[in-house]
Formats: sequence, C-alpha cells, structure tokens
Amino acid sequence: MLPEAQARKELTDAIRMLERANVVDYNGHFSARVGENRLLINSGASVRGALTEEDIIAIDLDGRPLDGNVAPPLEFHLHSEIYRARPEVNACVHTHPRWSTYLSMTGNTYKPVYAQGVLLGDIPLFDSPNSINTKPMGEKLAAALGSRPSILLKSHGVTVVGADVVEAFTLAVYLEENAERQYMASQLGTPYVFSEEEQALCREKLWTKNLFKKTWDHYRSKL
Repeated sequence: MLPEAQARKELTDAIRMLERANVVDYNGHFSARVGENRLLINSGASVRGALTEEDIIAIDLDGRPLDGNVAPPLEFHLHSEIYRARPEVNACVHTHPRWSTYLSMTGNTYKPVYAQGVLLGDIPLFDSPNSINTKPMGEKLAAALGSRPSILLKSHGVTVVGADVVEAFTLAVYLEENAERQYMASQLGTPYVFSEEEQALCREKLWTKNLFKKTWDHYRSKL
C-alpha cells in the first residue's frame, strides 16, 4: 500500500488524466487502499476535470467518512467489496468510457487486437446496467470479476483493478485504447486478434512497472 499522501496525489492526477483522455466522465471514481479498513476515493460531488487533493476523502469499507462528513460516490460498494475479496488489490477505478461501452451495449466481446490490450486478458461482462450502489451488488460484481484485472459492465462502463494506482490507471487506458481500435477496425472488416502465443509474449514483455510508469508519465505530461 502507498503512503497516504502519495496515494492522494496519485489519485488526483489519475482522475484528471482519465477525464482529459475521455475515459472518466462526471461520474467516474478511483480509489486506493491505504489501510486495513481505510481507503481514499474522490468525493461524490467532486468535479473530475478540476479535481484537487481536497476532493480525495477517506472512508472505511462500509462507506463511512473517516476525516469529515463529505459523502463518497454512490458506487463506493464497487470498490469496498473488491477490496474485501481481493487482498492483493490496492487500487480500483470505475470509468464510463466510450469505446468499451459500445462493445458491452451491443454484445460484442472484448478481443485483444492491440499489444497493450492483451494485458487485460479475458474480460467478463457483468450483465446488468444498474449502478453498483448496494453491498449485494458490489459482492456480485466482485464475484464476477474473480481474479481478473477488469470487467465490463453492460451499457454502463468498466472496472479495473491493480496492485497500485499507476497499474490500475495504465490498465484502464490500455483497455480503452484496445476497444477503440477494435471498434474502428471492425468498420473496415474483421480485426486481427492476437494468437495465444502472441498474447503470452505480450504479457511477458509488457507487464512491467517501468512500462506502466512510462504510460503514466505520457498522460501526466498532458496535464
């Protein structure tokens, strides 16, 4: 887990970067685990494109504010139930992106058509467009996610998890880049899908902290 001050800064930058990349809209949220029963998350009322560190609040796994009375997003259960189920996960982002949501709206399966997109693996579909705003819904989502890094929410958005904020951010970006390429290529014909052997090579070469940080630095340079 990151020190709280570092996590607060990284969450602020990550949400602003995702908003500028059209991956997060006015309702996206990003969290980081900073204690056994403590996580940081952007407040429900925060303006994502103008986010500051003051908009990052601390809550427990039941959604209770720990350092004031500012309310978390309604979908905090999405984060808290994944943290309960996945002790190795320390960051979770829920986005409402364009291209990957087109796939889930039309019943199209996410396919690895782009090297970095391979890292998301086989992405399941959570077959409900409803908000994940109750504990039972959060539990169902966490169960559907399983041990994977990401899940599509039908006609809704995407949830991505990682060992830290940089990893979760980068995987969220890779997922949307792959989905855009898949969508656009399908307008011309049938996109080429990486073979199992090619996917294994991509995972071996591209799943590294240095490359995740390189992607992070690229998007951060645009702030």
